[in-house]
Amino acid sequence: MIQRKGAGTLPDEDTDLLLFGSSSPEASTKLEIVNARFDSHSRSSFEDLISGYSSMRVLTYSNSISMVRRAANLLDDMEVIFGREDIVRGMSTYLTLQQEIVKGLRAEVRGKDLLEQGISTGSLRFYVLKDAISHEKMFLLEGERGTRVITGSANFSETAFSGNQNESYVCFDDDHEAWKYFNTRYEKIKAQSAMSISEKAILARIFNDEDLPILSEDGSAQKIVEVREGAPSLSVVHKMISQKPSKKFEGINQVVPARNGTTRWDRRTRSQTVSYLKSKVLPEDEDHQYLDVDSEAGRISVSGEDLNLTPPEDDVKCDTRLMLEYFQGYEHFKGNTGKLARDYFTFMCWLYAGPLVCEFRNAAQARGESGLDHPIFGILYGKSSCGKSALVKTLLISMFGQEGFLPHEWFTGTRVKGLWEQNRRYPLAFDDLPSTRFSNHAFSLIKEDRIPLNDYPVTILSMNTAQDTFESEIRKRALIFYADASLPDNTGEHRDLDKQINRIRQDLGDALFREYMRRSMIGLKEGPPADPLEFSSTILKDIFTENSTQALPAWCRITSMDEYSMTKHDKVKDELLQRMRYSPDAWSRNRDRIVLRLDDIHDLRKLKKDVPDYLIGSGSGGNTLVLDARLLKEFLGELPFEKNGLSGLFARLFASRR
Repeated sequence: MIQRKGAGTLPDEDTDLLLFGSSSPEASTKLEIVNARFDSHSRSSFEDLISGYSSMRVLTYSNSISMVRRAANLLDDMEVIFGREDIVRGMSTYLTLQQEIVKGLRAEVRGKDLLEQGISTGSLRFYVLKDAISHEKMFLLEGERGTRVITGSANFSETAFSGNQNESYVCFDDDHEAWKYFNTRYEKIKAQSAMSISEKAILARIFNDEDLPILSEDGSAQKIVEVREGAPSLSVVHKMISQKPSKKFEGINQVVPARNGTTRWDRRTRSQTVSYLKSKVLPEDEDHQYLDVDSEAGRISVSGEDLNLTPPEDDVKCDTRLMLEYFQGYEHFKGNTGKLARDYFTFMCWLYAGPLVCEFRNAAQARGESGLDHPIFGILYGKSSCGKSALVKTLLISMFGQEGFLPHEWFTGTRVKGLWEQNRRYPLAFDDLPSTRFSNHAFSLIKEDRIPLNDYPVTILSMNTAQDTFESEIRKRALIFYADASLPDNTGEHRDLDKQINRIRQDLGDALFREYMRRSMIGLKEGPPADPLEFSSTILKDIFTENSTQALPAWCRITSMDEYSMTKHDKVKDELLQRMRYSPDAWSRNRDRIVLRLDDIHDLRKLKKDVPDYLIGSGSGGNTLVLDARLLKEFLGELPFEKNGLSGLFARLFASRR
């Protein structure tokens, strides 16, 4: 803090010139210059700066609403005028600016008796400027300590008064001429340009747009508001804030993360950054899709274009019919087709909720809960021609009008983290991902419990049976479906179904998805759901019910994460049961333990990855897998060798060892 006393009238060689932009209401072409002499400097905190004063008036154009609370606790009377930067163009941005200020005040004041009382009694007042473009920062304090004027570069914000940012704080203590000059300047700006934020706007239980300062009825005859219609001349900093970063540098925050607001730049960081930039595959001028969601406003945009969340009813009915027809095609598959359709519908529920999953997950973690019930990875794997790739394509088309598969070489830890930031909430999809690439990169990505982003997408991975096992940590965190029903290749039935799918995709629009998102926005008014599958399947089932002329098939029903958890080990259950039935000599029992021994140690290791950890007992290793007998029976629902009437070596073996 620099204290300046004795404001002079003419500059000389020893005088500092403090230049202030012409932000006065007179809009003079001359610069307003305050001449002052340097007296001394000292160090202080914000609380010490205002201690001993009973009232404060503030003019600021950038602010932290939380500073209001800090100051109000120390003062009897406070008044704040929120200025404007030169970035307002058009009435929409002007209204948005006022809305953000009022909503920020409402959030900070809610439940705080001292602040609510101050607003009610008039000892705490807020204003916004309606026309003057003010970059000035001014703090006028009065009280037993005397008078104090603080000006300089610091806004009324936490950052400005944290001591962690270079700011100038120029202080005039008990300086009559300085007080007269700045007090007159402040009051003239307030009288000619300020609009009051009403008590109702801040304290009313429900926020109403008509309570915004520009829309409120304050008894004045008219309001003249300066709103620039043309694009403003932005500084380099404003351009960086208001526009998306260069595609070349998108995702760099994941490579060089900030810790406690700072980034340590060293040789290793430089090397990581250079490697990342070299790994970028997208040309600089190639476009990409990104998705934003504003749940409070009920707005969704894809690559900057708002989605119309009021689709025509006939279009929703058409898309519903086409989607039901698409799922009906699974009846022609061979295998457990009922389970396949149910699993694929569950996957659809998760993917449709994809733009909201990060919001659900962030809310759960903010409550101190685990994010495991809000998986951001969905994995489809299974036999050839099981329809997994076709499903993902069809669902993406129904959501965004295009498939959007990404190259396999982009599936690396560094690149995917960059894509999370780049796509925001737009899903990533990798089709037929090679098992080696999955093994090398998936574990660390899926195990990433804390993602340092507010907005991030779900990621889809489809693979064939070459990837036939998953570690327990992956199964806990990802939504995984094994498809064991398929349609044989090169058959007339296969070709007919392909033609049907192509026709459906050509006719399929995004009305179903837009109606789904409309209802989701309404549902979110009650807060983020604890179970994303239950939330999503309820909405989809309702849409299908209302827009279908026939009874819904069995697969179209409300599901949940609990139900999914009961089925996610279906593949390993089936494998264990098959081995018990057809390889009985590989098994033995010792009291409360069941032991499996296989000649192929690699085969056993793969099986062990799929078996839930809680089933595995001590003594497992090498070519031996030891399982808890009671828990295994609960897990499988049966033990074939315990069935009455079973004969042969297997039955005698277990009978002798019970």
